[in-house]
Amino acid sequence: MKLLFEHVQIAPNRSWRGLHRKLPAIPFEWHYHPEYELTLTIDSRGRRYVGDHIGDYQHEDLVLLGPNLPHTWHSSPVHVPVGSVGGSISTVLSGDQKNAQLLHQAFVFWFSADWIDQTCATMPEFASLIPLLHMARRGVVFDRETACKVAALTPRFDNGPSTSQLVLLIEVLTILTEAHSVTPLASARFDAAAPNRSEATRLGKILDILHANYAHPPTAAALAGQMGMSERTVRRFFKTRMGSNIQDYVMGLRLGRAAALLLSSDMPVYRVAEETGFENLSHFNRQFVRHKSMTPSAFRKSRVIS
Repeated sequence: MKLLFEHVQIAPNRSWRGLHRKLPAIPFEWHYHPEYELTLTIDSRGRRYVGDHIGDYQHEDLVLLGPNLPHTWHSSPVHVPVGSVGGSISTVLSGDQKNAQLLHQAFVFWFSADWIDQTCATMPEFASLIPLLHMARRGVVFDRETACKVAALTPRFDNGPSTSQLVLLIEVLTILTEAHSVTPLASARFDAAAPNRSEATRLGKILDILHANYAHPPTAAALAGQMGMSERTVRRFFKTRMGSNIQDYVMGLRLGRAAALLLSSDMPVYRVAEETGFENLSHFNRQFVRHKSMTPSAFRKSRVIS
């Protein structure tokens, strides 16, 4: 499986970015990014891959990952008998079946190494977090009690003003420092060394430009001009670090946004095509079928959950 770079965008007015995913299954997506990541999985079980570690995970699994550490989760089917009382399962897709399939949930916190390093350096209260951050370079899993404490805060996850969200992150980090058990995942010999900082910064800037303008992206020549690079250099630089050319990457952004609009709105297909930068509907349909193996209309119908 090819290792992919994930571009995590943290808003300028935020110290962290959060994501709450609710999926019928967590797919195998082997990737890395320069940010720290804290992931809490709920109502899910399967295999966890971190560096050279492969292990099982269960409900309320809490893991902290250091920068540039390759990782992914891959869920197994989870069922619970309809009518069961108590337990920890919260979301059921269909109550008409004898066994209802559950939505796997993942609460993800991302924060930059620069931000947490500065926080630890200027706030002595977080001195106890420093050894944990060093351990996170291999990935660490926390004890169940710690995971439950973080899970209790999820109703406040990514909800409210940025100041409240900063307080939430500080509460979560405090819980981590009080953990009874922290177990490293990847072996001590595993190397997740950070790439050249200037190259990582340059790549991040290019990705910011493309993500902000995916519907009407700049030409390679214009992008090169913004980056102070030659067109040939920017093409080669992007291809080497992302594993695809700029045009294919932008197409992926467009189709990803189109898929999100198809699932989250009643917008007509031709309007979805316009919103995502396609000049005509036939071109949109051809590209969607090429990448998703079905038409946009069929995709929308196939993902409807009754």
